[in-house]
Amino acid sequence: MRVVETPFAKEVEEEKNRYIQEAAANFPLLRQLSQTGADLHTANMLDIAARYDGIAIRIGLKEALGGIKSVHDRLNRKEDWDKLWLYLVRLWIHENGAKRARETAATTRQDMQRVIDLALAPDVEFNPVEVATSLLRVQAMSAWRASTIARTEVHAAMMFASEEGAAKLGRDDALTLLKSWLPVTDERTRVSHAAMASHPAIGINEDFLVGGVRMKRPGDPRGGADNCVNCRCVLTFKEQE
Repeated sequence: MRVVETPFAKEVEEEKNRYIQEAAANFPLLRQLSQTGADLHTANMLDIAARYDGIAIRIGLKEALGGIKSVHDRLNRKEDWDKLWLYLVRLWIHENGAKRARETAATTRQDMQRVIDLALAPDVEFNPVEVATSLLRVQAMSAWRASTIARTEVHAAMMFASEEGAAKLGRDDALTLLKSWLPVTDERTRVSHAAMASHPAIGINEDFLVGGVRMKRPGDPRGGADNCVNCRCVLTFKEQE
């Protein structure tokens, strides 16, 4: 994951800071956040996410399916992997990726809007230049947030690829596959995730019950931030005997 996370986080941080600096520079004149600037930031975040999600999906797919002999034999040509990868990339963007990228862009704008709202309080003397300087302080959160965004997004895309890729190949080849939730077992692991180590394998289309929450896989958005942010669990697969 780190191979994808590190450059992903760097580009996210650079784009967030570019947007913040531009907004700060324009604020004394506009006295508000530009919608054009926000739209450009959203478009840039969508582009960054699409590129790195695509890489994550390819890696996740190969890692997850490489150990299933019948599947690996089925995907014996680069063209076969590429066809499945393209299908999954389009599915991810449609179902999750674009929404996540827009939410990430919106968060940066919300952080800056909070600074502006404080400056517009009745008991505060409004000074556009000082507000612009305060907006630049939002950059202090960029590196940490970018790292969290990249780690969570890469993990979610990889787990999506592993599950959806296995499910599609199972359907196409009439294979009955089972999936297991494999947690990392150390002091950082969520208690509910560590408990999944003893969870029996289930059908590819079934849900896990994780701390009372139904999830198809690690990183499943239905689990919410408490289950998804910085998760390191993975899926493993086997053919039903």
